[in-house]
Amino acid sequence: MMKRSTRLTLGAFVLFGCGGGESDQPSPAPAPAPAPAAEAAATASGPMAVDWISVDDGARTVTIDLVAGSTDANNRWNFNGYANGEATVVVPAGYAVTLNFENRDPVNYHSVGVLERAASYPPIFDDATPVFDGAITTNATSMTEATAPGGGTESISFTASTAGEYALVCPVPAHAVTGMWIGFDVSESGESGVRS
Repeated sequence: MMKRSTRLTLGAFVLFGCGGGESDQPSPAPAPAPAPAAEAAATASGPMAVDWISVDDGARTVTIDLVAGSTDANNRWNFNGYANGEATVVVPAGYAVTLNFENRDPVNYHSVGVLERAASYPPIFDDATPVFDGAITTNATSMTEATAPGGGTESISFTASTAGEYALVCPVPAHAVTGMWIGFDVSESGESGVRS
């Protein structure tokens, strides 16, 4: 009862203070505050910080926790819920990157590699050579020997030595062509985070 009385008093104050007439209706509730991620995306001029990317500028390192099949998006053929280039991971040039990869898809094997960005990807990769040494999981083009479904994990480490626009791609046959890729930019300006 106390809350209703406070709202009615506040509503009357607002109406009279703004020159409005009397009303026996309580004033509408204020709009909820935007979610932190939405607010960061709306106000940030660069990539937004996310909890699955951590950067240590002193040590010049980046740690990325990348999850395949984390949501139902794109039939679970996604990275942290993103597919079809909907997001871009950004890391500073020259930093050592550790990518901790987990496959939560309950059925399909997945992999990840930092490859050249392309307008489209082939159904089967003749060559899945990463742009940086070590920037690809083992057996990346295999449908039965890549990172196992249901929680398989693998960590890879590489240095993001050359600034440019690349992509995180799953080279398992038919995965990238159906959208299992997101951008991977190496920033000369030192930016880090995710653009979506």
